[in-house]
Amino acid sequence: MIRVNIIEDERIVRSVAGAEGECPLIAWAQENEKSPGHCVFSLTGEIKDIIDKDDVFELLVRSTLNCLDLRGVNVAFCSNKELFDGLKRLGFKESARGVEVDIKSFFKPCCKH
Repeated sequence: MIRVNIIEDERIVRSVAGAEGECPLIAWAQENEKSPGHCVFSLTGEIKDIIDKDDVFELLVRSTLNCLDLRGVNVAFCSNKELFDGLKRLGFKESARGVEVDIKSFFKPCCKH
């Protein structure tokens, strides 16, 4: 079973993401001793990068959006063009910042019973 942890420790984040300036967070997927991928994002709602080694793209995006939602962020966005196709398949729409999604709408059920 794959588990996703949100990593906030600046030393760990910088060792993985090598980010300058504001220290981002990482949604780190882990299964036993290996990591099938991770997502680098900021508390401004920006998804900076996704490393998907084993088909965990959607899991990483959902975990990232859940973390942002719990911290009161309303909109997630991405300007990394390499991620646009995958994010659009999940419901992100083109915007001035690249692609974005309203997080509350993302988690609403698609139909009513």
